[in-house]
Amino acid sequence: MNKSKSFPHISEEKVAPLRKSSSLSDVSENSFIYEEEFEGDGRLGINFGEVNRKVVVKSIDPGTVADESYYLKTQMIVTHVNEISMEGKCYSYVRNIVNSIWDRESTVHLKFKKQIFEELSKVLNENDLLRYYDDFVELGAQSRSDLEFVEVGDLEKMRMNSREIENFKRIIPEI
Repeated sequence: MNKSKSFPHISEEKVAPLRKSSSLSDVSENSFIYEEEFEGDGRLGINFGEVNRKVVVKSIDPGTVADESYYLKTQMIVTHVNEISMEGKCYSYVRNIVNSIWDRESTVHLKFKKQIFEELSKVLNENDLLRYYDDFVELGAQSRSDLEFVEVGDLEKMRMNSREIENFKRIIPEI
């Protein structure tokens, strides 16, 4: 008896992935990984620093190749350069290897892990503002006390609606 060939993917219909609401446990897992192949002319434009013995993105220079990347954020931890783990490597080593590859090839593959600030993520989650976590980190917030320096104009730039601004006022009433 001859079996016919099986075609497990006959249909082109795509099933949407399951979605769930944001929760503190999602953020606390430290599992957000971002990677990108940077390529182009000119400067890469990523300035690195060291925080808690990890190499992080300290800033991104405007008008550079890295500035064109929407998802690259400050405070992200560098985990790999061209698929080579940077675990345990010092700031100067990572900076030098990235710059060397970039200068030689005008392309470099970088992998990052988002740094999670537990206190900040918790207070935002409790006030239904977790979706703005990256925006607050970009402003320099790492804890609840850092939120005292946020101004209404910052919230408007994040495109918070009036309900969300009221939620933020539960955290910092004097804004």
